[in-house]
Order: sequence, then structure tokens, then C-alpha cells
Amino acid sequence: MTFCNMVNLSDQPLISIIINCYNGEKFLSKTIDSISRQTYTNWEIIFWDNISTDGSAQVLQSYSDNRIKYYLAAEHTPLGQARNLAIEQATGEWCAFLDSDDVWVERKLEKQVDIIRENKNIGVVYGQMLVHVEDEEHDSMWAHNMRKFTKKTLMKKLPEGQIFSQLLKVNFVPLLTAIFKRELFLEVNGVCEHMEIAEDYDLFVKLSRLTQFKAVQGVIAYYRLHNNNTSIVNQEKCFLEVSEIINRYLPDKDAISGLEVHSAVFSFSKIKNGEVINGIMYFFRHSSIGALVYLLTHRFR
Repeated sequence: MTFCNMVNLSDQPLISIIINCYNGEKFLSKTIDSISRQTYTNWEIIFWDNISTDGSAQVLQSYSDNRIKYYLAAEHTPLGQARNLAIEQATGEWCAFLDSDDVWVERKLEKQVDIIRENKNIGVVYGQMLVHVEDEEHDSMWAHNMRKFTKKTLMKKLPEGQIFSQLLKVNFVPLLTAIFKRELFLEVNGVCEHMEIAEDYDLFVKLSRLTQFKAVQGVIAYYRLHNNNTSIVNQEKCFLEVSEIINRYLPDKDAISGLEVHSAVFSFSKIKNGEVINGIMYFFRHSSIGALVYLLTHRFR
């Protein structure tokens, strides 16, 4: 495949699905198949090959669907920059990100388009997800926490409407479930390119300042947990990026509360890692009993 020309306006899809891929050959066909099986069909795939050295391009070439458009990056870039470059090629009014190891359920887009048609003033539609464990030996603390969600979702009911204050406290919008208006994505300057872990959280916090969110309360996507996940993160780095995001909105009281909640989570991670004294001291310096109560009553099921 070669670079594709922009489609004619008469054939313009409603939804552009961005697949950013770097050496995603192993699971890529399952990802694309989950899109091909969608009951809603007015979409395009923007496949951004970030200079893969495996057989990712060959996997894509095995599909004859003209809705799939292949782009080879001029150079390898960090994921945040690659997402922004890929979305420049999108022609749909709405966009979605689906990484090359995750999958959607068949009626995912159908359910979201139904919501769009009924709600003209929304800019993001997201939904519930579950985790699929590919490698049982994957044993980091992050992986251990993710395994909790193989049979239960993060929340029983996802928030809707103006969710900015709630989102500052807990990141409950899974990137692989969301569709969002492309014009709003561009208005907030897209994905933050210097972040490596919390860039999706940053995107949805920014969008939540501009627009209302609606949710599909059922499971519409599966996140694949395996040894090569780029999401295997340094918890301290993750916390620093989250803090950077929330600090932008200080001294807003919601930002203060949000920072306290995330500080509580970070302090608990220190305790779990064996840094008991440091974790307890960090909690009392940077968090509050109110944040602890919030976590116990809202975050955990």
C-alpha cells in the first residue's frame, strides 16, 4: 500500500478510526477484524505505521477494504506526536483511537452513533471496557491492578454531562472506547506530545472543559494486557504527568480536590511497594481524609 489521497466529500465517513502502530503484527488482525465486524459501517481506518520493523504492513495489505488507508510515517516519533500526525489525515466528523492490540465489540459504533443522533450538544461518547489478559506471567503492580477489571468495570455507572470536576479526581474515560468530535480535538491542540503516560487523560480533561460527555453503560471494548504493553508505566512518572494536568486548573477547588485524590492513590502505591513510612508521610503532607473518603465511596466498587 502507498499513501492514500483524501476521500471525496460525497464519500466522507462519519467516523475516522485511528490505528497507531509500531510493531503490532501479533494482534493487529484481531484489532482490524473487530472494526470490520462493526454493525455501523460508515467509517474509515487511518492506519499510521510508525516505521514498524515487523510484518504490520503485510498484515494490513491482506485486507482489501477501501475504507482502510495506510500511511507510513516519515520518521519514528513518540506516540503522542504520532497520534496527532495520524489524525491530520482523518476526514470524519468524529474520530476514535484504537491501538493495534485492542478490540471493539460488534455494536460499539452503532450504539455510539445512536447516542450522537439523539444528543446534538455532545462532543464525546465513551463507554465501559474490560481487560483481556494475554499473558498470565505479566506481574507488575500495574498489571496486577489491571487484572481486577477482567470481569468487572471500573465503575458501575459512568458519569455523563459536564464531567470536568469528576474527571479531575479519577480517570474513568478509556481511550479505546471513546469517539470525539475532530473539531474539538483540534481546538484543544490534540494530544500533549511531551507526555508519555497520561496523554489520553490530558486529552479528555481538556475536552471536558468544552463539551458534554455521554456514555454507553455496557462493555464496548476490550483492552489486551500483555508483556509488550506501552502502558506498563513508572508510577512516579505517571503521577507527575497527572499532577501537571491538574495543576493547570489551580486554584479551582475541583483541581485542589482532584490533586488530593491522586496524591492519595500515589501514597497508597508507595505503601504497596513497601515504602510504608514514605507513603504515610506523603499522604498526610499532600492529601486529606476527604480524598480518602471519596476514593472509598466513589472509585472502588
